[in-house]
Amino acid sequence: MGLSGYELWLLALVALIVGFSKAGIQGATMPAVAILAVMFGGKASAGIMLPMLIVGDIAAVYQYGKAANFRDVLKLMPASVIGIILGALTGNYLDDQQFKFIMGIIVLICLALLVFRQFQKQAVELPKRPWLTQLVGVTSGFSSMVGNAAGPIFNVYILAQNLNKNAMIGTTAWFFLIINLIKVPFHVFLWGTITWDTLKYTLFAIPFIGIGALIGIWLIKRINENPYKYLIIILTAISAVRLMI
Repeated sequence: MGLSGYELWLLALVALIVGFSKAGIQGATMPAVAILAVMFGGKASAGIMLPMLIVGDIAAVYQYGKAANFRDVLKLMPASVIGIILGALTGNYLDDQQFKFIMGIIVLICLALLVFRQFQKQAVELPKRPWLTQLVGVTSGFSSMVGNAAGPIFNVYILAQNLNKNAMIGTTAWFFLIINLIKVPFHVFLWGTITWDTLKYTLFAIPFIGIGALIGIWLIKRINENPYKYLIIILTAISAVRLMI
């Protein structure tokens, strides 16, 4: 695969983290985004991670998809597609250092949302305004295309919809499966970041994604979530700074 033993270990760690996140441990993908960006470069890492995320999305849809609220998914989709197109066009004109810097900014914004969510003592209430829904869609699509980092942005929105746990996870799973599939042609034909050569990393990662999901499901039932969330916040902050320097 052209990677050292240490790099293979990091790739396996990234896959485990992706599995964790798709098992319902929100925000866990942020460090994985930064690890891959440091290993492969900003734009290339986005293409390498995307198939891994799709594998995790399929597993999440299989587990929780029937509980999804498709109205919320469809309501955001047109604006999200616009965001994906804007992200694809923007990324096409950036060099790798600029790309990683923008990824760092997006990760920092997501970090702020993670911290806000962690310390929010009551349910988040968002105004019922069409423009806000469209803004969430465009922002989610753009940040997903540029950095595979739309999770915290979407989570703030979905938490305000007063869905039960399974419905929230199922809605999130369907939303990200659809937009991640939409992103594939841009990575293949516009950025050239998904090739037969890069898919070997996905094949290597699949078992670790599955293991990460199983471990995440097991741990989330047995440990206090707060220490884990604080760890994610710290790792995300370090990762974002690393991307920007």
